[in-house]
Amino acid sequence: MDNTPTDTVNNNDIIPESTATPNTTTTENNVNNSNLATEPKVTIVPDDESILKFVDTNLKCEKESLDYRNILFRVKTCFDRYIKKDHLDIVSPLHSNGVCPRCIFRFMSIREFALYQEEYLHLIHLIHFMIHYQKHQPSASSTSSTATNQDKMDTESVEGENKEEKQESSTTTAAAAAVAAPIEIPPYDPNSVELKNSICVCCLGILQDTNNKDLFLEEFVDKMKNCGYQFRDYSLALSLPTSTLVRDHAIFFYLRENYPTIYPNKTNFYEKVVEVKEGVKWVLGPIIGRRCNFQFKPSSDFRANMNYIHEESKDDHLFLFDVQGKSRKKQRVSTKRNKSSSQDSTSTVTEILDHISMKDFIANGNVPPKAVSTKYRYQLTFEHAPVYLSGKYNKYVRDLPQSPWQFDDNVNIKLSVEELITKDLKELFKCDQVTFSSSGREDVDVRMLGNGRPFFIELVNPHKIFFNKPDFEKLEESINVNTSIKVSNLQIITKKETNIIKDSGGTKQKDYRCIVWCSKPLQPSDLDILNSKTNIAISQQTPVRVLHRRSLMVRDKKVEKLKATYISPHFFTLDIINAQAGTYIKEFVHGDLGRTTPNIGLFFGCDTDILQLDVLNVDLDFPKPRK
Repeated sequence: MDNTPTDTVNNNDIIPESTATPNTTTTENNVNNSNLATEPKVTIVPDDESILKFVDTNLKCEKESLDYRNILFRVKTCFDRYIKKDHLDIVSPLHSNGVCPRCIFRFMSIREFALYQEEYLHLIHLIHFMIHYQKHQPSASSTSSTATNQDKMDTESVEGENKEEKQESSTTTAAAAAVAAPIEIPPYDPNSVELKNSICVCCLGILQDTNNKDLFLEEFVDKMKNCGYQFRDYSLALSLPTSTLVRDHAIFFYLRENYPTIYPNKTNFYEKVVEVKEGVKWVLGPIIGRRCNFQFKPSSDFRANMNYIHEESKDDHLFLFDVQGKSRKKQRVSTKRNKSSSQDSTSTVTEILDHISMKDFIANGNVPPKAVSTKYRYQLTFEHAPVYLSGKYNKYVRDLPQSPWQFDDNVNIKLSVEELITKDLKELFKCDQVTFSSSGREDVDVRMLGNGRPFFIELVNPHKIFFNKPDFEKLEESINVNTSIKVSNLQIITKKETNIIKDSGGTKQKDYRCIVWCSKPLQPSDLDILNSKTNIAISQQTPVRVLHRRSLMVRDKKVEKLKATYISPHFFTLDIINAQAGTYIKEFVHGDLGRTTPNIGLFFGCDTDILQLDVLNVDLDFPKPRK
């Protein structure tokens, strides 16, 4: 990419307009605008690889070379666009105490993403330029003094004129004097300063090195590209050493103590200071997105977890417990774990810092923080949010449980609907775990007919997520090889859609068909007593057969309609239509020793029992037809 500017940028281009020196060849009252700071026409593409390149800070550029002029341009542009002039007083002391440029911006409350994403060499020069500018800028008192003296001279020279003319002449002459005799700011020369690479005392190099191609970026990008996951976009989750939080507060209290006009006593730390992890996300997120062609989002289903560790500063926060009067012996730390301060949670340290006074912190801690000689190390892991596979299943046999049956030896005696459906999913989605959920359940000896029972499967941390309609059709075929069950309408749904099943427990209705035995002989006309029943209110105590796993209580249910069909004097089929979810159908037929009332036996005044039961329909529109 050709970065050659179309206009020449000389050293004077780095001088802000308000302090530019007028051309000495012009008249005293005329200022040559060509010497004022103007922005050269330079095209810099943010996505270019050169932006990501780490440049040695000891590199000296030949004057008027492309690199030299580019540094001047970037520094001038960043200064004019992003820097808060009223915060310049804190730049030099922070820099002197070993704070890196990006952390200086954090304490200047700068939240412009583009500034943090700048090449690190440009940021170092920007800090030196701000120090240069602050050192040489004219003070308000000197300007005021010059104007006052000139005003006094002019007032004496026009003695005798009327008062209005005096004031007008005084104002005009003073303004001219301010322009004619400014205090010159020497141009900034990038080669005139000695640039040192030191580890930041605040972020411990974490934010400092974020877009360092050699030390961090290339390794991170390579791990992202070869993580083995399929994803559309990604987010970052950062875990920082507690020492970064302590060191941030040390600088915060240092500024409050020494610069009360910028950091008043009531300044809130979290409102004033940008967090290290936010700065890292601002820099790293877009860069990884460009390099890997994936969009960075603050919240995404796919997440890169970065755990930063810094051994040298791991004990920085120990004084906080002494200040708070907490004994380290009272801390619940397992004897099997390393009893170092790294075990102390960030939330505990944060809570103490939120309540500690500036006086106590300064008296017991290191303000400003001490320099470190070693950098951080980090651990990178990846995880994907669960994916949800939904569909419907039918069961055609009477000896197949819905979920696995396990005994004391943890051995399944037979397969289940759940196992037949999920047996290949773990390998197909490359996930860690599968969890099966359905809209209700049928007993092992009950068939599931009709359109099927809705279900969904939670696939935990899947590596493969991209599937289309032919893929789902192929999966259905492989499952349906076993004729005991049939699955249909497989598709991926959102987590929110799973609530349709979770929230339908008390509202959905079901249709059943059963074969009923009656102890006394019946005529076809005797069944009219059942066919005439509508909106039957039922009271059911917890059935005896499920008392070992269900709480003892009375459940009130409703059945909308019954339809009986005569078979023989002692047998008939019974369709139970629109039974409320949760109704115990077997107990409604035989009465469960009188624990369910009314029941079919009470309607006939004899004993009844159920021989076979099928579920004909589950009235739940889930999932939607597959597209």
